[in-house]
Amino acid sequence: MITVAVGSKNPSKVRAVEVAFRLIGIRVRVVPLEPPRGLPPEPVGIDEILNGAVERAKYALSNVPNAEFGVGIEAGLLRLGRVNSYIDLTMAAVVDRRGIATIGLSPGFMVPSKFVSEILSGKELSEVAERYYKIPGVGRVYGLIGILTRRFIERLDLNTEAVYMALIPRAPWNRDVYGLDK
Repeated sequence: MITVAVGSKNPSKVRAVEVAFRLIGIRVRVVPLEPPRGLPPEPVGIDEILNGAVERAKYALSNVPNAEFGVGIEAGLLRLGRVNSYIDLTMAAVVDRRGIATIGLSPGFMVPSKFVSEILSGKELSEVAERYYKIPGVGRVYGLIGILTRRFIERLDLNTEAVYMALIPRAPWNRDVYGLDK
């Protein structure tokens, strides 16, 4: 069993790390930490989402001395200019002690247009969804995706898929092809 530090105390993100590592065949003890300060409440654009995921992972790893990996999970908005809309995308970064980051993405879904202006003005998507649907703490449980899909797909699913995708290069059967055995 190895120790993995996670740059979040959100139960959905912590559970996603446990599940994804187990699915790849690695037993873990997860240590959740509050994320680093200074990250935007709702990242917009692929670079901000990537930065948030990597910074969370590096921060977690640097604050848990016996952790082999740091994991950061960041959701944010990606603008689709051609159709004038936004999708919500979850990205995960897994960083090891050598500083090597592997990245994975979840499926994305269109954000309701009536939510976008509030999010772009600095509100978190979960905060806007909570107020609109009157479901307290929705972002810490099944998320907006759970509401929109009638819980067919939940935030845990998106987080798990993003972490699993980030672990593909680290899977024992893939390490050689990705050059991670060196």
